[in-house]
Amino acid sequence: MPSRSTVSVAQYLFARIKEVGIRSVHGVPGDYNLVALDDVLKAGLRWIGNCNELNAGYAADGYARVHGISALMTVAGVGELSVSNAIAGAYAEFVPIVHIVGQPSLALQKQKKLLHHSLGDGDFESIAHISQQTASKSVKLQCVNQAPGLIDAAITHCWKSSRPVSIVLPTDMVHAPVMAEKLSRPLDMLATPNDFATERRTADAILSALRTARRPILLVGGYNIRFTKKREVQELAEAFGLPVFLSASGRGIIDEEHPCFHGLYLGDCSDPYTTQTVRSSDLIISVGNIHSDLNLASVSWEFDPMKMVEIRDGLVQVQSKAYYGLNSPGLLQTLINHTRESTQPKGRSTPVTVQSSDTARTNHYREKTGVLNHDWLWPTLSDWLQPGDTVIAETGTANFGIWSTRFPRDVTYISQYVWASVGYSLGACQGVAAAIEDSARPGRRTVLFIGDGSFQFTCQELSTIVKHNLTPIIFVICNNGYTVERLIHGWHESYNDVQDWKYLKLLEVFGAERGSYQTYQIRTKEELAALLQNPAFNNGRMLRFVELHMDQNDAPSELKTLTRQIVTRARHPPDSRQGERVGSD
Repeated sequence: MPSRSTVSVAQYLFARIKEVGIRSVHGVPGDYNLVALDDVLKAGLRWIGNCNELNAGYAADGYARVHGISALMTVAGVGELSVSNAIAGAYAEFVPIVHIVGQPSLALQKQKKLLHHSLGDGDFESIAHISQQTASKSVKLQCVNQAPGLIDAAITHCWKSSRPVSIVLPTDMVHAPVMAEKLSRPLDMLATPNDFATERRTADAILSALRTARRPILLVGGYNIRFTKKREVQELAEAFGLPVFLSASGRGIIDEEHPCFHGLYLGDCSDPYTTQTVRSSDLIISVGNIHSDLNLASVSWEFDPMKMVEIRDGLVQVQSKAYYGLNSPGLLQTLINHTRESTQPKGRSTPVTVQSSDTARTNHYREKTGVLNHDWLWPTLSDWLQPGDTVIAETGTANFGIWSTRFPRDVTYISQYVWASVGYSLGACQGVAAAIEDSARPGRRTVLFIGDGSFQFTCQELSTIVKHNLTPIIFVICNNGYTVERLIHGWHESYNDVQDWKYLKLLEVFGAERGSYQTYQIRTKEELAALLQNPAFNNGRMLRFVELHMDQNDAPSELKTLTRQIVTRARHPPDSRQGERVGSD
């Protein structure tokens, strides 16, 4: 038994997990991590056992997007590969997850024993190598003296890089003793200070570009900036009076009620004002963006690099000139601190006139008769959402339709616009609801919009939601299948159909007690309008599950526009040297 001056490796690991604020650990138990799981509970952490590893990974992703970082446990081999899709999504979208992988003992591995959960060759590293492709850092705890340092390095790297890391924990290392005094030194979670000279040169180049720009704008995305740079981005917009446009992933970084907010830039799906303003800009300062087809809703655009400032962690490009090794929060703060009248751009932000909520409500509900459809649904939700909500939209009709929904202040928005894994959002919803419950503001609503096809991918996580008494509001869009795929190819083909489930009965199947949930079946505008004005539905403290029945031939206008581009691009690939140039005169 370890003495008072020592703790076990597992105790050390979970003490550090708790130190960074994580209160719930997701995962699936297995024989290679069971003993370590005892220390999860002893550390005062909540264990959320998911129905499978893929769903656990999605849940950890959702938890991290709200909380800032999360922890996940699986076994090596089968569990490692099962969760790999979710971890790849977290890597692509800059979501920090500490993935703890339970392996067989080092002694058995050294002897090359043929064990279960392996490829039958005695080598557990072959699958570990696959996992390492989507980990920003991977460490294996196989030396007692090095274990604390490796754990600390992995967790701090996870936070600073905002990407997943893996910590491999063999069974014979779980109870190995390490010095407890190491825990008295807090983890260094602060970004490494920028080199002063490099930061100043970069800031001067950006300020010089701003001085000469006549129509500058700020284009904000949600990648690798949600937790560490949100304040700086808003202050930058205010300091320079820049009109702010958000890409699909950037919603929630700046409130849509903020005076600097001018709209969502979504390629050809944008409104005319936004399209004209962004494409006529002579300087686009892009922060936190990935220039992917779905994030900017276009497959035909090309930004003019001579009229771009691209700010990312580690790399800043100012009109094609690259500056390396900078953390962006420090750079943004330097820009804010150096604000002077002489550096102000010539065109300052003027708030866009937007309908008041009362006017919007009148317009939305004016024609509230007939069957439910997308072009009515999504604008209508603008007046139902509440400040502080966390809104999750599944890949498909939901995360395109919601572009027509105006968010109130302090809304957190979650969707996958790069990895776009179908079924992601239900697992993420469970993780989000758990993170909110673990937070200092546990009363906030978690709201999910998911299609029936996507729901059928990961439906078991409804059971985990029930098990832990979580209370999200879940809207399932029932339209008999895969709408995005229908729009791209095979509109009437059976391979785009899904079985019509009795979704409202699933809560009983998954063991929910009567009185612990509410279910609704909505087919018309009148029914939804009444539901959205029902105080018991809006402010209840129980799980609410809603079927929204839509015609399978209906789809959001934005989705139709984008899929037309995708089809055209696939059939007529453009010359790689050509393309629409955004930011050109």
